[in-house]
Amino acid sequence: DLLITLSTLLRGSVYERLRWTFKLYDVNGDGCISRGELSEIVVAVHELMGRRAHQVEDDRKAREQIDRVFRKLDLNQDGVITIEEFMESCLKDDVITRSLQMFDAVL
Repeated sequence: DLLITLSTLLRGSVYERLRWTFKLYDVNGDGCISRGELSEIVVAVHELMGRRAHQVEDDRKAREQIDRVFRKLDLNQDGVITIEEFMESCLKDDVITRSLQMFDAVL
């Protein structure tokens, strides 16, 4: 699995990298990213960055971040982000596509 992941990240197309990223956020594997799943990821990232000293403030920031993501990616506003919504939104965002292409410059 590690080799497949590294191969996808280093040699995969932008589409493959986006699919891999979506699967990372789709914690339960049901094909949709829920607010709960995104919250798990955001909280984990905040903890990795050592941001638990001010938990109330961190929780507020995490909720705001999740709200921003859902406003941008949940195109039909049904409370979940599908792979189609994720792909469409990310492909329209120059910052996201450039960041996914950064591996190309390294190789």
